[in-house]
Amino acid sequence: MQRIILFTGKGGVGKTSVSAATGISCAMEGKKTLIISTDPAHSLRDAFLIDTSPEPVKVMENLDVQEISTTDAIKKYWDKLKIYLTALMRSQGVEGIAAEEIATLPGFDEASQLLYILYYMEKGDYDVIIMDTAPTGESLKLLSFPEALSWYMERIFPISRKTAKVVRPFVKPFLNIPLPDDNVFQSIEELYSRMRDVRKILTDEKITTIRLVSNPDTMSFNETKRAYTYLMMYGYNVDSIIVNKIYSETSGNFLAKWRESQAIILRNIEESFSDIKILKVFMNDIEPTGNNLLMEMGKEIYGDLKPWDILSDLQPPVEFISKKDKSFIKMKFPFVSKEKLELHNRGGELIVQVENWRRVFFLPQSLSEKTPSNAEFNNGFLLIEMI
Repeated sequence: MQRIILFTGKGGVGKTSVSAATGISCAMEGKKTLIISTDPAHSLRDAFLIDTSPEPVKVMENLDVQEISTTDAIKKYWDKLKIYLTALMRSQGVEGIAAEEIATLPGFDEASQLLYILYYMEKGDYDVIIMDTAPTGESLKLLSFPEALSWYMERIFPISRKTAKVVRPFVKPFLNIPLPDDNVFQSIEELYSRMRDVRKILTDEKITTIRLVSNPDTMSFNETKRAYTYLMMYGYNVDSIIVNKIYSETSGNFLAKWRESQAIILRNIEESFSDIKILKVFMNDIEPTGNNLLMEMGKEIYGDLKPWDILSDLQPPVEFISKKDKSFIKMKFPFVSKEKLELHNRGGELIVQVENWRRVFFLPQSLSEKTPSNAEFNNGFLLIEMI
């Protein structure tokens, strides 16, 4: 079975080095592997000391790397929709390259990046696909895009398509504004269909797992906890935490206080993520660049483990449960207090919000008429009773 492994974490924690080391480890074990960078500030080329391109480049036997260009991806996948949007802008007096820039709407970059996953899964050339993603906030935006699009398609798109079909014959003779034709709507529907397929792949615990990269410092630790919470909220599976840049006992007296501080954070990480595999990487005298050093880093991270394996026993992030005459939604929701959580039902949708992140659940038919009445936390799980 093909595997997808996504690496994310706070900026500067070493995601690219860990992704590269994991890719080399897989390739050395005979797994045909592709590492994709979706971070706008690509650095795979710096890790491997090679020139990269928007298309896969061979690094060594069984290993290719690709640094995605959003511009190329949009040209490749969304020409029809972009042509319409550009025409719309030009009709309002926006000419030349500015129109093309405006046509690149928010969400296009997330869509294009995710479509590469689907493309390579369907093509079947690789056993392991590794994604070196942008820092946490951008990664969450990327991973939440398929569900956000689903909400739009289910709630807004049918209305807008119907309206355009009715209005187009009447307004076309009078307005110098191009109304979207069926090709444009078909393009949007194709995007929706493909995003549903992507979402299915990314939430399948047998195919996709996410690995959080952290450093043993307070800011990285706190962001790792937040990222884990939000990933659970969106239904994604995390199988390990990789703690990078740990100072060893041989690092000298000058770093003694740092080692003490790191030891406290490491204990906190082990206690907070007791149900997840925790892997450790010690700081080296030499930056891990080039194939040989990345191979050594991979050996240090995984030891006797197979890097493509699912490294922890995964529990479903979201479950719908019926017990006698009661219905519950069980969500894995660590590190959240009731005060930071908002819940309500709106027309068959359960809306869950934690701080700035919101997820809209489309409830099963049996729960669509019910309202959340009580929420309890127990061992890192949120149990919502629906009445």
